[in-house]
Parts: sequence; structure tokens; C-alpha cells
Amino acid sequence: MNYGFIGFGHLATAIYQGLKNEKDIHFAYFDPMRKNVELPFLQPEELTAFADVIFLTVKPQDVVSVLEQLRPLRREGKIIVSPVAGKSIAFIENYLGKDQPIVRIMPNLAIAYKKSVTAFATHHPNNENVNEIYRVLTKLGKVVKIDENHFDLFTSVFGSGPAFILAFLNVFRNKIREFNLPESEIDELLVQLTEGTLSYFSENHSRCSIEELIRNVTSKGGTTEAGLNYFYEHQMDRLIEGVLEAAKNRSIEMSKMS
Repeated sequence: MNYGFIGFGHLATAIYQGLKNEKDIHFAYFDPMRKNVELPFLQPEELTAFADVIFLTVKPQDVVSVLEQLRPLRREGKIIVSPVAGKSIAFIENYLGKDQPIVRIMPNLAIAYKKSVTAFATHHPNNENVNEIYRVLTKLGKVVKIDENHFDLFTSVFGSGPAFILAFLNVFRNKIREFNLPESEIDELLVQLTEGTLSYFSENHSRCSIEELIRNVTSKGGTTEAGLNYFYEHQMDRLIEGVLEAAKNRSIEMSKMS
């Protein structure tokens, strides 16, 4: 199949990186800011003619102009894939019509490393090419078919989640700086801490809850307990939940914008 990207920013680059070694998939792109990349650059009309699958990898504020460009073009047999936050299938249908097969996804940048958690929804579940897109995405991580009503929450947790987790890790990083170690070594220590914690969770989550795993590394009257007491006394869990709610609410706001 031929995949075309309209817009080639960070997410399009990540999707391409994850898929570029797949056999029988060919790529091209269009971006108003022509990029220095290895893919063929095509104008929108040429890209639409070339692509079997068209990815709308643009910012939410730019999607309307892209859809207006696509509306008069021949799109028979083609699939539109949209990872645009806050823009529903119905929103895209208003421009391209109900007969246009549309897949809405919400991946994250880990898709470049085949580690994404990706939401998937479509109004054409019996379309063979739509199901092929689902199959291809499963090679890039975990794909979850969910109702579109849950996309705003999914976006906040899994789409924006990597940035929130990195912001939390950056607090650790700034504290580690007090050791006066080289920056590269600080990063290596932080990666090792993160990977070790994830391995601990991965190896034990099937038989222990997160709460149990926390208790397993918390000695009564010890340093971990002191830190956790501060965490809960200052309701930091509520603050983190508020971060997710703020992202979800912004996704809802964007869905109401024309």
C-alpha cells in the first residue's frame, strides 16, 4: 500500500520511523514547510492520487484548510487516518462525506520504537483496508479499539502522557544534579532507574497491584515511607490527576472549535 502524510512533523516522523522497514508500504509526504527528509515530496493533488492511506498529521488549527483541499479531490478507495486531537470522525465527515472511510487514531511518539499505546476508532469497521490499517498499527505497539467518546481521556493519558511522565522524571533529574556528575551520566542513571522500575512492574503486575508493589519496597519508618507520606499529605496524587483532567478538558474544547 501507499501511505501519504499531509504534514510531516514529529508524529508523522515517528509513524514513518516505525513503519519504514515494512515490506510493500511506500511513502510520500506534503508539508508547506518542505522538510529535508528521504521521502518523495508531492503536492496535495499528487499525494492524494498516490496514496491509498492518507494521514492527516497536522495541528488541530490547520485541519480545516487541509480538509477543504481534500474535499474536491478524487478519493475513491482511499482511507483517511486522523490522529488530530479533538477532531471527531463526524467533524471530518462534514468535509469529506459519510462514504469516506475514516480511521481516527491517537498514538504517542513511542510509535517510532514500536512501543505506542494507540486508540483506534472507525465508522467503517467492515472495510478490508481499514482492518489492514489496524493490523499494521499492531506492529507498532498496543492498539485499543475504543468508543470515540473516550478519545479525550485517552488523549490526556496516553497521547500526552509521555510528556507528563518526562516532566516528573525531570524533577528527579534536577535533584540528581546535586551529585555534580556529568550530564550524560545523570541521564544514564535516570534511564536505569526508570527501566528498573518498569521491569519490576512488568514482572509482577499480574500477581500484585501497584499498591502492593509500593508496599513491598516501603519499610516502616524508613525513607520511602517518609517520602510517600509527604506525597499523600500534600495530595500530589490529586495534582497529577488534575494534570490529566486539564489535558482532557483541552481536548474537549478543541472538539468544539470549527
